[in-house]
Amino acid sequence: MEVVRYLNNKGYRTYLSGQNVWGACDFSVVNNYQYVIHLGHALPPNIFRIISNNFRVRRRGGSGDVIIIEVENGPTVLFSAIYYEPKPELLSRARDVLNDLVKSGINPFIAYSLPYKLYAHEIAEMLNAPMAPDPITGCFIQFSIPNTVLFISSGYFYPLTFKFLRPQTTVYLFDVFRGTLENVDTVYRRYLAMKVKAIQDFNNAKLVGIAISRKPGQYRPDLVEALINRLRRLGKDFVIIDLNEVSPDYVNNLPVDAVVNTACPRIGIDDLDRFMKPVVNAGDVLKVNSLDLNNLLVW
Repeated sequence: MEVVRYLNNKGYRTYLSGQNVWGACDFSVVNNYQYVIHLGHALPPNIFRIISNNFRVRRRGGSGDVIIIEVENGPTVLFSAIYYEPKPELLSRARDVLNDLVKSGINPFIAYSLPYKLYAHEIAEMLNAPMAPDPITGCFIQFSIPNTVLFISSGYFYPLTFKFLRPQTTVYLFDVFRGTLENVDTVYRRYLAMKVKAIQDFNNAKLVGIAISRKPGQYRPDLVEALINRLRRLGKDFVIIDLNEVSPDYVNNLPVDAVVNTACPRIGIDDLDRFMKPVVNAGDVLKVNSLDLNNLLVW
């Protein structure tokens, strides 16, 4: 709202998007806007590759906090970072909680999602601990995953990325606002149980929907042919379903027994307890062994 007000006061006609925006893959390409300002998400290379496959785009220079891409016959899109400003009282509480972790002999690697970058820097300096060179997203980590991670954030979405990509990594989540520290392994195991059940229920399905999303960084038509061939070999009927967002509001009403999700792979992990029918990811279906859970983010 502050950005919209600022730009309107400068004489620009500015609109606030009323749509859900879950990540950089979600940006708008509506061509009647000259610029789209996308706030608060990193643009990982895997998402940029998908965007480039779906549109003719040119990436322009910018600072580390702003990435600019130009979409042919579309808008110029600015991906701009937003950071939480570290509060002294929260850092003081962090010192008290995290010193106990270090005293227990744990030598953590500090990682973070984009909005928590400044907090992560402060905590890494406080603990004299190594820090990730870049923020992570929910589907991509662009550095080698260490054995022990201290993740600076709130909520489980981002720290679980490490477990989905490398289950043997120990991941501690430090919630800077609540001042709590916890090992995310229990939450990870609950997600695994839901994933195994979804795959088993999918195996019993007769009519399967292949759901594609039209979001710029999630549209994967290249997966459809391989999925069709795989479903035919499994003896399943199928229908291709064109969606913008693969969400329970849509999926629960589809006249199919199960859904294969080709959009964000986190849909087929994090949201399983919200679906009334089995939802699996394209990667689950195309694997030789669908119950190989060593890398749940195969896309």
